[in-house]
Amino acid sequence: MDPIPLKRVLVVDDEPMIVTLLSTILREKGWDVTEARSGTEGIDLLDRTQFDVILTDLVMPGDSGIDLLRAAKEIHPDVEVILMTGYATADTAIEAMRNGAFHYIMKPLKTEEMAHLLEKAYSQRQLQRENRFLKSDISAAHHVQSVVGDSKSILGLVATLQGISVAGGPVLLSGERGTGRGFFARIVHSHSHRSGELCVPVHCAGVPEETLMKELFGGPSAVEEPTSVPHSGKMALANHGTLYLADFAEAGRAVLEQIDRFLADKTIVPVGGTEPVPLDIRVIASSAIPVEELAQRGNVPPAMLKELEPRIVRIPPLREHLEDVPLLLHHFLQEANRERKKPLRGFTSSALSALETYDWPGNVRELRDLVRAIAEKKKQGTMIDATEIPPEILYRNLRRHPPK
Repeated sequence: MDPIPLKRVLVVDDEPMIVTLLSTILREKGWDVTEARSGTEGIDLLDRTQFDVILTDLVMPGDSGIDLLRAAKEIHPDVEVILMTGYATADTAIEAMRNGAFHYIMKPLKTEEMAHLLEKAYSQRQLQRENRFLKSDISAAHHVQSVVGDSKSILGLVATLQGISVAGGPVLLSGERGTGRGFFARIVHSHSHRSGELCVPVHCAGVPEETLMKELFGGPSAVEEPTSVPHSGKMALANHGTLYLADFAEAGRAVLEQIDRFLADKTIVPVGGTEPVPLDIRVIASSAIPVEELAQRGNVPPAMLKELEPRIVRIPPLREHLEDVPLLLHHFLQEANRERKKPLRGFTSSALSALETYDWPGNVRELRDLVRAIAEKKKQGTMIDATEIPPEILYRNLRRHPPK
């Protein structure tokens, strides 16, 4: 079973007694606390750990609270930072807010005021994360039946995915392009105990190995300056959540070996780094290459395939559940109606007859794109007729189903 994520806070102050006191109070209130005794130490921790909130002193030897704030916003833009100061001024407040601080609080601290402020910052962080990553995931989970169909094969698939969602462990979704592998990966995430955290997608096909290494594991900043802060990769962003690797087998061998090591010891090493960074991530991979061919290709480490083997799920192509086509057609037409605000009435019987018997080599994606393309040209209040279906679809249907 996946662990329930904790609220993570970094407490930074150059006075050890203050750090110890704050840490004790926050742990009693349910926070997962990491301590740092300087701004420089706090910045170093940012590249190895992801925090929800940072509570930092403003004035410290070396890197100040403002320096830490800037570094935090560069590495983890969603993190909320609260500054503590013994002598706030208008200029201090302006500089803090200009650099993205959530708030600043005066010393000596009032315990309840501080705890309340941290809770507000945490709530703000969660709201931002939901807006960026989770809104579509949750919506997809709530509407799974109406979107993907009610055929026996799809209902069985959904039941299987819901079962492995709560079980934990890495997952491999095998299916042709256009079958909705990414959508089903979000279903697994949204039904898991990690659903309150991020589901971070990474597309592996066609990405140069060096680029993909930095995207996943982090590395030097794009601007190579002595003061630049190394950026964290998508795996650090997915910490405590889910990483979705689309077309994982098309990544380079070096990338797959790093993922394989992570599955074994739950650590990564950023590009150019030497120290392992522990992460808590569930990996969902997908592949358009049939499972039996993956081992033959040789680029996927055997240990990785063995780790994925207990939770391999096949996504059926649309031609295997054509009874879902009418439901899918009406769903995507409603979607197009909402987007374009010029609703169409539906499909004529001749259009439905032609589309229900087409074998859809491009799967659900081809169906969706066809509905959108036709709706784009139609007048409000009309119906989609067989005369508006592309000739290649009708011709292919005639070859497969010649008139008697």
